[in-house]
Amino acid sequence: MLFTGTVRVRVLEARHLRPTEWSRRFSQNEAATAAIDSYVNVDWDEYPIGKTQVRPKTNEPRWNEEFTASGVHQGKAIGFSVFHSCVMPPDDFVANTRIAFDELKIGSANDIWIDLEPHGQLHVVVEMHGTNVEASPTKFAAITFFNFN
Repeated sequence: MLFTGTVRVRVLEARHLRPTEWSRRFSQNEAATAAIDSYVNVDWDEYPIGKTQVRPKTNEPRWNEEFTASGVHQGKAIGFSVFHSCVMPPDDFVANTRIAFDELKIGSANDIWIDLEPHGQLHVVVEMHGTNVEASPTKFAAITFFNFN
């Protein structure tokens, strides 16, 4: 199923975030629970919806930020990527996840905790207003094979 319509996403909070080995490379604290400066990128099928503010020095950040995508056309999934904000780019990847639109209810607030990979959970509310449509079958052009022997 594909979704066409408007998506409103509220990124509330995260828990159990862990810095990656790469993000700890300059850290004095070698524990796996070293605090990170995290933010979340939100997208639908790789089209950006929004980016939260950075919440410094915590593995349990709270954002409570809302984003709206009004032009979703035949969307498959919504994605969430957590990063550690670095002084020098690029920012370090922490965790991510994707939810297929057909797993969410249209017309109501989907208040959910999502498991992140490789670690952590993200609390979001996703509201969808629009329609689910069947994916049209992929059309393949006819292929002609020639035998030159």
